[in-house]
Amino acid sequence: MKSLWALRIVLLLHCILICAQPILAGYFLAGEADAMNLHGPIGSTVWMFGFFQIVAACIYWLGGGGRPWPLLASLVLVVAEFVQLTFGYLQNFAVHIPLGTAIVAVVIWMTVWSFRPAARRGRQEVKQ
Repeated sequence: MKSLWALRIVLLLHCILICAQPILAGYFLAGEADAMNLHGPIGSTVWMFGFFQIVAACIYWLGGGGRPWPLLASLVLVVAEFVQLTFGYLQNFAVHIPLGTAIVAVVIWMTVWSFRPAARRGRQEVKQ
């Protein structure tokens, strides 16, 4: 299923960017002020990667016969990432940190799921 491979690639790239964010924030909190020179720009672009994920999930569902939930999860992620970006620039860490943790967990979970056998089962196989 080529559409699944497209989704996997986008998820992997999204996951790399997402996982870099808490690492860079940790470096900043440890006194490495230059870490924010990467954390900010990655945060400003990572939600755009969510749009690529939406396209890949849509192709996986409609074109590849996959399940629809990755598309729904991707839509929610894009909204969450935009909210995350907004609260990050507002320096509202009471929202930014827990929301960021949830986003990281969901993207990692989706990436791992995409490489499991369950991702290869189409929506017709799941219904039976």
